[in-house]
Amino acid sequence: MEYKDEQRINKNILFATTTSSFLVPFMSSAVNIAAPDIARKFNLTAENLNLVITIFLLFSAAFILPIGKLSDTFDRAKIFITGLILFTISTLMCAIAPNILVLFIFRALQGFFAAFLFVTSIAILIENHSPKIRGRLLGINAATVYLGISTGPLLGGILVRFFGYKSIFIFSFLIGFVASFISLFLVKKEIKLGQNTSLSESFRNIDKTGTILSIAGLFLLIYGASTFELGKIPKLVFFLGFILLLLFVIFEVYNQNPLLDVKLFVKIPQFGFSNLAALINYSCTFSASYLLSLYLQIVKALPAQLVGSILIVQPISQVITSLISGRASEKIEPWKLATAGMLLTTAGLFVFSLFSDKTNIAIVIINLIVMGVGFGLFSSPNTNVVMSCVPPSLYGAASSTISVMRVMGQAFSMAIVSFIFSLYLKGAKLPSENYFTILKSIKISFSVFAVLSIAGVVVSMKRGNLYTKKNEK
Repeated sequence: MEYKDEQRINKNILFATTTSSFLVPFMSSAVNIAAPDIARKFNLTAENLNLVITIFLLFSAAFILPIGKLSDTFDRAKIFITGLILFTISTLMCAIAPNILVLFIFRALQGFFAAFLFVTSIAILIENHSPKIRGRLLGINAATVYLGISTGPLLGGILVRFFGYKSIFIFSFLIGFVASFISLFLVKKEIKLGQNTSLSESFRNIDKTGTILSIAGLFLLIYGASTFELGKIPKLVFFLGFILLLLFVIFEVYNQNPLLDVKLFVKIPQFGFSNLAALINYSCTFSASYLLSLYLQIVKALPAQLVGSILIVQPISQVITSLISGRASEKIEPWKLATAGMLLTTAGLFVFSLFSDKTNIAIVIINLIVMGVGFGLFSSPNTNVVMSCVPPSLYGAASSTISVMRVMGQAFSMAIVSFIFSLYLKGAKLPSENYFTILKSIKISFSVFAVLSIAGVVVSMKRGNLYTKKNEK
């Protein structure tokens, strides 16, 4: 595709795709803050409250791969616009849900339609712009994700305090409504035409066995990880999900029309190494904010409001760094930026593993900035590599693979922390008076993540140059 102005950014497409990238993490982090108010409203048990939070992740993760496949065979723009509109409607229905069952249903639908956005937003963004500005676009997209993560607790806390939990859903609905309007009436005319295959034919040709294995595997893996510490059954569920995903990979290798062409991981080493690096990175970093929240509130005895103000430093530094690293990845080999980010992340995790009850808060803040810069350096350049080494016809598959690496990394991260805490705390409820045991569990968790992150650095270095190979072609 030729571009009349290779530096031109379509503002309507940028707004629609980045708004969807903001909404999902904002919704997730804001609902965490609203959890106590939701529990009071519906008189929930701890298990039901946990389900309000995790059911969104369960359904968004489980359907990523089949919807990603559909976006490559059907019309990517229609899937994006449909997902955005229905996600927005589901969000409004969560606000007016009369009972907990209805809230469960629409939280699940929120997650399901969020998967539509995961696999299409980045693909549409880069497909409709010149490759020469791909880095900065991915940087902007990553920055909006971190902006959603960082503003969720802050803005969500303000909304809940003055207007109750419903205000979070109404606020998100209003943003989604504007984005849906722009997508439906402005962006639709400007987006590059999608595939010619009809929806019915796309469904008919989809890999049914692979779809079942991937949905069941991811659903069980995420559910098991989120309830890992509750006993033997969640642990069995987690490992059953992992086994189903292994079976999915084996089945896809020999399938003529796979849901996900797993051979791409071998055929295109950059694709394989970049996705593996993402899996390791998310596995090492996802639980960091949870561990630090426990450290600051239980070990350092700081109030929750102050802890929130301290922890927000990391996502803010990620926002700023992502904007810089995204543009830089247009000139500098992305693997170099991503590897530098992994090195910083590894250093930050190692420093966290050395913390004691006497560690100065200033050191905590400085190390949070280091971690934020590290992740900001890694994320958008790594995504740039993944999306740049496949043809446009596989953008949906590439986007869905990145999303799967993220949710699997998050699941592994939660499982590792839960396993370590179960070994040392032996079922003790938090907060515990024995904060030295909690501190020991936190330090060991960070040590494990630091060692694992070293493997991520090695993987990141293995992928090689992107631009040199392009020029050779």
